[in-house]
Amino acid sequence: MQNPKLEKLIEKQPKKKHSVIDYIFDNPYFVRSKEYGSMIENYSKEIVFNNTGSDKYIYFIFGFMIFIFGFRAIEDIFSRYIIWGLLVVLALIVWFNKTKKIEEIKISEAGIEINKTQHSWNQIYDYGFTIEHKQKNSNYYLEIFMKTGKKERFGLYNYSNPEEIIVTMNFFRNRYNSNRNHS
Repeated sequence: MQNPKLEKLIEKQPKKKHSVIDYIFDNPYFVRSKEYGSMIENYSKEIVFNNTGSDKYIYFIFGFMIFIFGFRAIEDIFSRYIIWGLLVVLALIVWFNKTKKIEEIKISEAGIEINKTQHSWNQIYDYGFTIEHKQKNSNYYLEIFMKTGKKERFGLYNYSNPEEIIVTMNFFRNRYNSNRNHS
C-alpha cells in the first residue's frame, strides 16, 4: 500500500544524474531498495554485517610490505629500520582496530537491528542508500523510511560490501511479506 506522504519524501531524495557537471563534482544521490536484487548465497535465520571488513585488507598490505623489505633487510641496514617502523605502525593499527567500536547490522525475518535498535518489517516503509562519492572511495548511508513518516540514516563506514546489506534486506523483507500473505 503506497503512502503518498512517504513517496513524496523519497522522491525528494537526490537522484543520480548523467551530466558532465555531476561527473566533475560527484554529487550525492539516493538509490532505492528496488534497484538491488534479493538473492543471497548463504541463508541463515539471521545474517550479521559488521564494520570490520576492511581490516584484513590493511593487514595484508602491511604484511606484504614487511615481506618485501624483509628480503632487502638482509643486506641493507636502512631496510631493517623500515621494517621496524612498519611493524610499529601495524601494531598500532591492530590495537586501534581491537579497541574501536564494532557496529553490527543484524537482518532476519523479524526485521533489521542496527546497533541494538530493532526495526521490524511492519514498521519499515522502504529503504535505500545515499551514496556520497569522495576522491578515492564512496561513503554509503543506509536510509530507512518508517511508516510513521520518520527517516533514519546510518553511516556504513568500513563495511566491506554495503550493497550486500540491501540485497539481504530485500531477501528477508520478501520472505516476511510472503509469510504474511500465506498466513
